[in-house]
Amino acid sequence: MKKIPDKKIIGLIIGVIFIALILKDIDIHKSIEAIKHFDFFYVALMFPVYFCAFLFRALRWKLILSEKNGIKLSSFLNSIFRGWFINNFVPARGGEIYRAHYFGKKEGISRVTILASIVLERVFDGLILFLILLLLASFVFSSKKFFGVAVAAGFLFIGLFSVLLLISKFYKNTFIQEKVNILILKIKEKNFIKKFLNEKICEILSKIFNKVTYALISFMNGIEIFNSPVLILKVFLFTLPVWLCEGLSLLLLIKGFGYSIGILGALFVLSIVAFISLIPGGPAGLGPVQWGYIIALGFFNIPQETAFALSLVGQLFSIILISLGCLFFIIIERLNLKEKEEYISLEN
Repeated sequence: MKKIPDKKIIGLIIGVIFIALILKDIDIHKSIEAIKHFDFFYVALMFPVYFCAFLFRALRWKLILSEKNGIKLSSFLNSIFRGWFINNFVPARGGEIYRAHYFGKKEGISRVTILASIVLERVFDGLILFLILLLLASFVFSSKKFFGVAVAAGFLFIGLFSVLLLISKFYKNTFIQEKVNILILKIKEKNFIKKFLNEKICEILSKIFNKVTYALISFMNGIEIFNSPVLILKVFLFTLPVWLCEGLSLLLLIKGFGYSIGILGALFVLSIVAFISLIPGGPAGLGPVQWGYIIALGFFNIPQETAFALSLVGQLFSIILISLGCLFFIIIERLNLKEKEEYISLEN
């Protein structure tokens, strides 16, 4: 029996195919020339704006997990940088799983709860980007093609939001909870299952059932904000500045290449690239991201070669800044650990 290819390998293959198709249609020498003429002054302006986006992500995540009191904002920020750092080198957003593991272990919270909160983050991101693209494609740039992309994205993210909301309401319904709890107790009773299976299999099934039940409860804890319309609104509002900062960073990057499309144009491009990057690709979305930039910037008559160069510089810039942020928190964490060790040794 043939082994099914790993998702990471599939993503890498797709990324390579995208890059190969792009290089076939562009003059790579013109892309190199575009990079040579890039004004690095704009990179200095991008640094604080890009880091602000991460600060708003941390504040939003803290809101999503507001039931977990006493967690410092720096802990959220630290985990985000670590997760995104892994994302830069691992396809299929593997860094998000690491983020859930690291933060859960550090703060003593179920990894499934953290993973559920990260899924919720992605849903809110998708909803905001859907609204941005829908409004801009309808009323500002009048593009039927990108309006279609917005509608498709809307179906996906509104659907996900609705499903999570329904699951949350279903779970919180007291009548349903009572019935489910009675069913769980019956299933857990060995005598109930012994009629059909032997004792050893019953024990294995009981352990699996307990783990699944615990995972489901943990997942529901991660989407607790659905029980508070005020919190949902706050999370929604905190998602807006995240993408405004991202859009401003992209605007500065485009200006560095000698073009100006305005903040609305930058948000338009950003939303298209974000949705196209949902296609599995190489590390940091390599491949689909480049294709997304070429298509989106082509709408503003920016040459393919420049768009390709811009996408590479943007990704490199992102990797460097995320790496610096990650390194900063690793150093701070080690210094704090050293201080604790010195304090303990002095006490002894």
